[in-house]
Amino acid sequence: MEKVPMLAEGYEKLTADLKVLREERPKIVDAIEEARAHGDLSEN
Repeated sequence: MEKVPMLAEGYEKLTADLKVLREERPKIVDAIEEARAHGDLSEN
């Protein structure tokens, strides 16, 4: 795997994005479970 240099600002932005995605994921999982319970997976 090739390594690519990264500035501190880029690292901070990526870690902030990852934090947001990790917080958002449980909400998405819950929405999918609810849709599955109703038998509606047409959005996926």
